[in-house]
Amino acid sequence: MTRIRLLATILVFGVAARATAQDDPLKTARDLYESAAYVEALTELARVESAASTRATTMRDTGAYRTFCLVALGRDTEAQAAAESVIRRDPTLSIDQFPDASPRIAAMFETVRRRVLPQMIKDEFRTARTSATENAPDSESRLGHVRQLLDAAERTGVWDETLADVRLIVDGFLDLGHTAQSLHTDSEAAPTTTTTAAPVSSSTNAGIVPPAAVFQPQPIIPASLLTLVRRLRRSATIDVVINEHGTVDEVIVKQSVTPAYDRLIAAAARTWRYKPALKDGVPIKFVSTVQINVSDD
Repeated sequence: MTRIRLLATILVFGVAARATAQDDPLKTARDLYESAAYVEALTELARVESAASTRATTMRDTGAYRTFCLVALGRDTEAQAAAESVIRRDPTLSIDQFPDASPRIAAMFETVRRRVLPQMIKDEFRTARTSATENAPDSESRLGHVRQLLDAAERTGVWDETLADVRLIVDGFLDLGHTAQSLHTDSEAAPTTTTTAAPVSSSTNAGIVPPAAVFQPQPIIPASLLTLVRRLRRSATIDVVINEHGTVDEVIVKQSVTPAYDRLIAAAARTWRYKPALKDGVPIKFVSTVQINVSDD
């Protein structure tokens, strides 16, 4: 009877152990890491990784703990390669979710992320842009993924003017999502000529000398966004509030093209300078309506 009860206990323990392993496959590896058995922890991590049923999140966490072990063993080159693999698997990963990560490990992850993420975004963007211009079914999800990567880059301080340009173009594609149905009917290649935006001011106020532009640089629009704007065949209209000194106090978008395009137009308009409007020879505030027409040079 005693032997039977002992056998039953062993069976129950075995079932419980298997359940624990399924619920938390990294428990053993984490325990080994916490006990400073780093080499043994690496062996256990390799075993977990080789399991056919390993989930994506487990694979990511396995890579994180591999990095921790390699740092602890002083194998810095391998640790950075492991960290890069983790970041490529999940660029938005926050190392704060691992209580075992030391400040040194967290700093290393951020250094690797700053090195890897910009190029990842550009590579993903090239694929997403091709997908969008071909009106592929997965284009919106690919663009959304690039947008998530851009948000992660900005949150973590991995940001520059190149990525800002990428975001403008991605936003332009996403803004045009509802009109993308028409893209499949347009098989022409994107124009190779340069394009500019031509502002034309107008006013109907009688008895007032309208302002005269003295500095009105053209908005700088990325070529990919201009290609999309052309297909919409519509112009932006803005109200430019010009003060008594001839500088622009405010820009109001009256007719939108896309939010990304509108932002660039408004940013350029805020730099414009004028001879102020006059009434009875006295400078006054004036609202000038400006239509932005996209044209080929």
